[in-house]
Amino acid sequence: MQHLLALCILAASLAGCLGYGLLWLRLLPFPGRCPRLRLITALALGMGTLAYLILAVGLLGFLVTPVLLALVGAGWVLALVQAAHLRMAPPAEDELLPEEGPLEKWLALGAGVFTGLLTLVTLVGALAPVGGLDWDSLSYHLAAPKIYLRQGRIGFIGYDSHTHFPFTLQMLYTLGLDLGTAPTAKLFHWSAGWLTALAVGFWTARLEVGGRRTPSWAGPVAAAIFAGMPLVLWELGTSYVDLGTALFQFLAVALLLDSITLRGGRPEVNPAGAALAGVLSGFALGTKMTALLQFGLLGLGLLWAVGRAGGPGRATAFRATLVFGALGVLIGSPWYVKSWLWTHNPVYPFFYGLFPQSYSWTAEAAREYAKEQKSFGRGLHPAELAKVFWNLGLHGRAFFVNMPSIVGDKVGSLGPVWAGVLPLVFWARGLGWRVGALLLYGLASIAVWCFLSQQVRYLMPVFAPLAVAAAAILAALPSRALRVAAGTFTALALIFNLGMHALLLEGYLPVVTGQSTEAEYLASELGGLYDASVYVNQLPPQSRVAMYQETRGFYFDRDYFWANPLQHDLIPYRDMRNGDELADALRKFRITHVLINYDFVFEDTRRAHWYRLLMDAVQRRRLDETFRSRGAEFNGRGVIVYRLQ
Repeated sequence: MQHLLALCILAASLAGCLGYGLLWLRLLPFPGRCPRLRLITALALGMGTLAYLILAVGLLGFLVTPVLLALVGAGWVLALVQAAHLRMAPPAEDELLPEEGPLEKWLALGAGVFTGLLTLVTLVGALAPVGGLDWDSLSYHLAAPKIYLRQGRIGFIGYDSHTHFPFTLQMLYTLGLDLGTAPTAKLFHWSAGWLTALAVGFWTARLEVGGRRTPSWAGPVAAAIFAGMPLVLWELGTSYVDLGTALFQFLAVALLLDSITLRGGRPEVNPAGAALAGVLSGFALGTKMTALLQFGLLGLGLLWAVGRAGGPGRATAFRATLVFGALGVLIGSPWYVKSWLWTHNPVYPFFYGLFPQSYSWTAEAAREYAKEQKSFGRGLHPAELAKVFWNLGLHGRAFFVNMPSIVGDKVGSLGPVWAGVLPLVFWARGLGWRVGALLLYGLASIAVWCFLSQQVRYLMPVFAPLAVAAAAILAALPSRALRVAAGTFTALALIFNLGMHALLLEGYLPVVTGQSTEAEYLASELGGLYDASVYVNQLPPQSRVAMYQETRGFYFDRDYFWANPLQHDLIPYRDMRNGDELADALRKFRITHVLINYDFVFEDTRRAHWYRLLMDAVQRRRLDETFRSRGAEFNGRGVIVYRLQ
């Protein structure tokens, strides 16, 4: 019943989003001719709009259930008023598929069935409680919205720099947490991922390869290639934000390409379509700062169109470029303005050198943060750059997180499809300029990404358009034997990806089907941290816990505070000489208890000045142990909670 309620809340919320999105499409005409893509675009625009409305009421201090319900209800009203615009127009003559043989139809059916299977498999993960691998959700994607709801407003959280990132998807998670539970919030990310996969499939189905429409299997295969990546399969069951970025940015790319027509080799740009692409790219900027790269690449593409256009078309293309840029900046700016006002840095905590007045940040913290960001990937050696698709496909742990290879590779890889299919572009014929633009956009994004932080999640918006290109390459291979070989490889690679995800599915199924309880699942996933949350939640309501070597506070119902140095500069550890001074400083932050996760206390930690201060406070009895997680007494690890005297 709980799972059914979560799905009903999602459906009701998306219905409200549809109303807001259709209003956008009345203001900015849709440039494409695909009614199904128009519907997805309306849903995406509505999701962004509802998120911004939640931001507005949250900043005003009205983050309460009646107001949130009113926002969703207003979307329903808009949807009902515009119901006539939902009627699907029949496809135009040039959009009708040509006659195909039974093999093509069976391939389309098989790809569609496989994608449907992926939908059900990932739904299981989305309905599971937030587990140990979903680290960022436990730390801030869901933890911060839970704090906002407890306070009834979106307030300043000084100890967590992540809460000053763009938070568009997190606003929808706030709605999900208020009306339902954590799985309800996760379903918004799940739906964003599947809307992206559908958009990839629908848009691919309209492409022309070799002067003719792509075969009927191309769309389902493109959707399966995107959704079937191990990283995507995992993220569909989380409340991260990368799939939201992918949704907004892919639609921006697709609609921008649909807004450009080549006549005699010269581009003609539809300003209304460019404006709509700018809005969508602006919403992408509102989900993740890394979307600035793709926003800039689309802007460069439009500038190319300005340079290539002739006569009156050049002025139109220039106007379209300005509208795209202005709307993108306008839509994305609220998060960056909020960060500027609250932290004196629009991209806090990055670029400390440009913004040395950043709130509670230091040059040392900036260096360590940059070092941590650079720790991902396989480096910049030419040999490693040359095999980047192979590494991303089979060595995902290097680009995802430092964890054992079997876990890191099954979660953080992109699978072998890319290494096998993309090189076939040299044999493909008649791909067309749109596919060429997608390949250039994707490869340029990856080239810049290599010199930034090589985290595979940052490439999610890139591999959505590359999935279109991969399906187009398969359709454009001139030899039947080559097509059969490449198609067989792709099918086997996708099945391999699903097999990798099955290792995670085994952990989700018992709790989702009721064979085990949520408490049992969380105890196995989080260990001592879950035990500690049960204890802390029984403390007096005014309690506040300082957390060391731990940031995952989502399951804590009492106020808490990240206390490690380099997360902020609020506690002057360098100026302290003993544990008494540390205890007195913690008192100034209303701390009543201290939690230390000894599972993450290593040799270098024990040598750190701040850790010695903590241990001195324990020896001086300023910190009295009141809780120790199960098994901690046998190995000196686990989670311990102290009362601050």
